[in-house]
Parts: sequence; C-alpha cells; structure tokens
Amino acid sequence: MAHTALDDEEIIEYFDTPDELDRKVKTLADFIRNAKHFIVYTGAGISTAAGINDFRGPTGVWTSRAKGVAPPPRTVHHPEPTLTHMSFVELMRNGYLKFLVSQNCDGLHLKSGIPTNKIAELHGNCNCEACAKCGKVYYRQTRVNSVTDKTRLTGNMCTTPDCNGRLRKTTVAFSQSMPNVCIDRATEESKKCDLSLCMGTSMRVSPALSEISFPSSILITIRLSNKDLQKTPYDDQCALRIFARCDDVMKMVMKELDLVIPPYTDLQLWSNAEWLADFERNWPFRTAGETDWFSGDI
Repeated sequence: MAHTALDDEEIIEYFDTPDELDRKVKTLADFIRNAKHFIVYTGAGISTAAGINDFRGPTGVWTSRAKGVAPPPRTVHHPEPTLTHMSFVELMRNGYLKFLVSQNCDGLHLKSGIPTNKIAELHGNCNCEACAKCGKVYYRQTRVNSVTDKTRLTGNMCTTPDCNGRLRKTTVAFSQSMPNVCIDRATEESKKCDLSLCMGTSMRVSPALSEISFPSSILITIRLSNKDLQKTPYDDQCALRIFARCDDVMKMVMKELDLVIPPYTDLQLWSNAEWLADFERNWPFRTAGETDWFSGDI
C-alpha cells in the first residue's frame, strides 16, 4: 500500500560500472557452480521487463500513490515470462537451482515452466483459485477475479465429490494471512540452502520476509532488480550485491555457465491434463478448512 512506499533517500538508484558488473557476474556464476542447495527469492522487479509495474521503484504502484498520482498504466495486457524467468527454468533443468520462492502473484513463473513442486508462491497466483473447504486448487487460463473483496469468492464451485465448496482467489493482499502450506515449504527449503539469490525485491514486505526463517547457513544473498535498484535493509548481510537489470545480469550469468536461455513457449497449462494433475498434487497453498484468509463462512 502507499504507506509502504520508500522515502526520497531510500528510492535512490545505483548502477554498477561495466567492469564492476563483469567481475560480480563471474563471482555469482562461481557461487552457483559450487552451491549444493541454491534457492532464488523473487519480487516484482523481475517482471517489469514483461510490462508489469513494480511497487517501490521510482514509478512503482505504491510510490506513485504515496505522491498522489496514478501509477503508469500497464502497457502489456498479456505479459509473458522474461529472460530472467526463463533462465531460472534452465538453471533448474541443469540441476543448479533447487527451489524458487516468489512474492509475485503475476503467474509468470508457472507459465515459464517451473515445476509445480519446485516453487512456493507466497502471495498466491492470479490464475489460481482454491476451495477452503477441501483445499483443492484450480489453475485457469485467464486471471481469476473475485465478486467481493472480503470474501474472496470467485463465483465458482468446487468439483470435488461431496464437497461443493465455494472457490476463492489465492492472491494475498495486505492484512491477509500467508498461505500456511506454502510458507512452511519455503521455510523448509530455506533451511537447506547454502546460496540464496534475492532478485527484484525490496526485501521489506512483511510477513513474506519475516515469516521465512533465513538460517545462518545462508551464505550468500545477492540483490538485483530490473527497475528498483535501491539498497535494501539486508545489504550488510550480503556477500555480493549487484545493481543492474535482472535480464542483463542473467544473460551474462548464463553465458558464464555455458547455458542457453530458452525462448518462452506458451505451454497452455490449463489444457494439459498431466500438468494439471501435478499442479493439484504439488502446488503448495493452504490447509483444508483454513478460513483466516477471507471473511465469511466456508
């Protein structure tokens, strides 16, 4: 929300020089090669190249509202995964990246091809709805909308036999609880990792940040973003900080690792029966019967 916008000093952007960037990218590539359990944490900054506004950049949604002006209109109505999104897919395919934790609800990570059992979307997914009664999740071709804000109801009904529960949006707004199954999975994976890469996030959002137990075994936290290149509250804990566009950095990193970034292909996930079965089985969300993410009865 607007009250979470950064002040004028915090919003100052920084850029590494070409020589600094080259040196840091080589270091990052070495970190990735040698990591045993590498995890990435992503925020809105990785999707700005797809035409989606960030929140706390100079023209971000909350920044603009705090100034009393409208944020820039979205220029892309059907955003596609960026080079950064597709780099993560290839890093997973090659065994480097073990898990991805995201604060984004734009749905681009699943669309890119990230496996459903290798991601925790802490703020839900705009293409997904869920039944609070039995816990079943549904993936849709288009964005899911709710008929009321407080109840989160979408107007659809659960198809599980003998359930007939009402479906609700999975996206998480301010003041709503985090999806407990999802946050537990993210915390579990975080405890295993020896390398964490934070990209496109101000690292200021609570409870997404505060509820994950960043263990002392996390040796590396790296700050990158596509647009909001400000410093973060955790910079003094980083072994490496990179101030550059996400896509620019990932192109350089993938070249250092001798990997090719695959082009985005529309996987038409909503029509893939095998993928949908994996999604229902693996996509972490909430415990059946949990009701503190909406108002009203199940």
